[in-house]
Amino acid sequence: MIHSLFLINCSGDIFLEKHWKSVVSQSVCDYFFEAQEKAADVENVPPVISTPHHYLISIYRDKLFFVSVIQTEVPPLFVIEFLHRVADTFQVVVMLGTHSPLGNYPTSHGAGQE
Repeated sequence: MIHSLFLINCSGDIFLEKHWKSVVSQSVCDYFFEAQEKAADVENVPPVISTPHHYLISIYRDKLFFVSVIQTEVPPLFVIEFLHRVADTFQVVVMLGTHSPLGNYPTSHGAGQE
């Protein structure tokens, strides 16, 4: 289903990529960047972009684009729902990195020491 996932900020920097089946070159995102330039607003980038060899399905959340690369036709809503779940998880991980998930609990290196 999804071959690769790219996280892209509003400046067009690809700062995270994950490949499942095979490595897909970042150059596939050039099609996404072209569509982004044509859009009047960042939120108006088409969610499905057809390229000669791939389909790019994307969402925009919290000033980030989650762009998936697919080689065969799949129902886009399944992929969009998956991307929203990934965005939710990413948001939780970032929140946990900002706020200590341990709170006032002792850490392993300090546990049992008085």
